Amino acid sequence: SQHVPVLIDTLQAILKGKLKQDSHPFITGRGSGDDIPSEVIVFIAGGVTYEEAAKISEFNKSNAGKMRVILGGSTIHNSTSFLEELKGLP
Repeated sequence: SQHVPVLIDTLQAILKGKLKQDSHPFITGRGSGDDIPSEVIVFIAGGVTYEEAAKISEFNKSNAGKMRVILGGSTIHNSTSFLEELKGLP
């Protein structure tokens, strides 16, 4: 099976109204259909990967009319840039 980014699991939980308040305290509502946002903006400090962008594109296509995700980040990583950034961590 192919790797699925944690971001997709989080978005699926939002779409189902099952995102846990204890892990995401800034999401309001009780999980009813009325509480599911039509748009979600995700900004990843440190950058996003092509894989995450591709998965978001797939997510948006398969959930058209339900919820749309706008993805942003401080950079778009490929495997080389990601490994270079990891080398710089303490």
